[in-house]
Amino acid sequence: MIKQQVDLTKTFNNTIRRITVLIRAADLLWPYQQDKARAVFTEAFDLAKESEKENEQKGPRSIALRLQDPDQRYVVIRAVAKRDSAWAKDLTRQMLKVDTHDGEPSATRDSYKDVLTAERLLDSATKLLPTDVNAAFDLAAASLNYPASSALTRFLYRLAGVNQQAADQLYAQALVVYGDKPMRELLYLQAYPFAWESTLNTPVVPNYLVPANFETNQSLQRRLVQVLLRRAQQALEVQPDESDTYRSSNVALLPGTVHLLQGLIRLEPQVSASLPDLLAPLTQAREKILVSLSVETQKLLLQPGQEISTKPVETFDEQIESAQKVPDLNERDGIIATAVFGSARESLTNVTQAIDKVSDSKLRAHLLEWLYFQRAKTAVEVTEFEEAERLTSKVEGQEQRAFLHAEIARGLLTRRESQTHAREVLDEAITEAKKAGVSIFAARALLTASTLYAKIDLSQSISVLLDAINCINRIEAPDFVSDGQAMEKMPERRGKGGEYRGEFLFRFYLPGLDPERAFRELAKIDFDTSLSQSSGLTDKFQRAMSALALADVCLEQVQQQPKAKSKKSVRP
Repeated sequence: MIKQQVDLTKTFNNTIRRITVLIRAADLLWPYQQDKARAVFTEAFDLAKESEKENEQKGPRSIALRLQDPDQRYVVIRAVAKRDSAWAKDLTRQMLKVDTHDGEPSATRDSYKDVLTAERLLDSATKLLPTDVNAAFDLAAASLNYPASSALTRFLYRLAGVNQQAADQLYAQALVVYGDKPMRELLYLQAYPFAWESTLNTPVVPNYLVPANFETNQSLQRRLVQVLLRRAQQALEVQPDESDTYRSSNVALLPGTVHLLQGLIRLEPQVSASLPDLLAPLTQAREKILVSLSVETQKLLLQPGQEISTKPVETFDEQIESAQKVPDLNERDGIIATAVFGSARESLTNVTQAIDKVSDSKLRAHLLEWLYFQRAKTAVEVTEFEEAERLTSKVEGQEQRAFLHAEIARGLLTRRESQTHAREVLDEAITEAKKAGVSIFAARALLTASTLYAKIDLSQSISVLLDAINCINRIEAPDFVSDGQAMEKMPERRGKGGEYRGEFLFRFYLPGLDPERAFRELAKIDFDTSLSQSSGLTDKFQRAMSALALADVCLEQVQQQPKAKSKKSVRP
């Protein structure tokens, strides 16, 4: 079955789909036929290299857009790393050597491509963390040869959540590498030693998630402050790099020296508490830099909004009260909507009353739908299924209701006394999914319902599976990955005087099964039926991935079978 799917990929028109199937097949073959698996991985990597060449020929695009389309070379390397970390490191070196034009001096290298390479290395490292910390560390260490960004600090925190000793080690290496780099890179390293959740003086103002078990390292704090003091002294003695100028949380375009000053100001209270011997040098450096700046720059730093804000965050009620004082209706609606997005801890009654104050009826409807959906999901998570059903009935979208009913049914199935009701709720999920029409979200809901039904009624499970297959077959090139399992609605956002200000983003996370995972689950219960039904998928990619899932189940079952005990001969 596995080899058949490998051969089938040669008929694919989509390179990314072909690579995906090859990676999955190689991974399954590895424990049994490693030479064949290596050949398949190599084929996938060669295809990935060709794919990236084609992407580069399309011309420059923003880093954000390039990151939306993963570099398939990294995808293959991540898969290889789980099986052979040494080979993965070798492939990474080959790839980076090509990307930097065979050791070309950094002065002539493409800075845009370097930033993109760093982001991709760190993204791959993050995705490897759950399965291989060492391989993730190696990729992140390779990123230190490229410009620093918020992605580095974000990875450090995630690594710390798994292994803080390794994260501290990587940070120490990064501080050595970036200690003499422009402030636009160095200042991203401020956050980690002090467990900051954000930095305000970097080109991008990020938000970080600090692990609950994170412990600050005073040695790293000291090293960072010493580096900043050294750079402060250099800034006073040597003409600053004029190219190191950027915007941060401030509106103005400011030189790196000013951003360094802002960092010293923010560090002062913490240095006073944990590194008192460095307080005097830090204070002197701050004062010297301030007086060295032009009068115009000093005035700019003293303007409202330019300094580091110490104003406490408004409560939900205070935000709504402030909104009521705004005369422009569009601006007022925007403030209320922003408050609603951050209202997870507010009572439902309080939030719905605030939404009632929104003048735009369409925006009001979107806010209510989003609110009821989020609260219904929370009710399911805390097993308050009756409340979850009540809230689900208020959600307008059929795909959202189908998802919620399936999740409620999942929870009810864990209770013996609620099996009958679980079936009723599951039927509601199926009905809603069918009403929603032909969409990936409807297909996900039907596939999920099919696997849930398998626990109580296999014949009904197969019937729902057929409905799901019919839905998938009516979608052109069904894609269960690119949307991130989230439905998005984006009504227009108007500002003062009705001026177009962009769009509000309402995101409904609707995770559900794809064909591969659905067939895997059903195969554990009835392999033969699952095998026969998988052939009903008309899309080559979905059929191939489902076949590989079935092969995986087959191999697992063989591994789980107890070995027959050898009979010992007994002499008469």
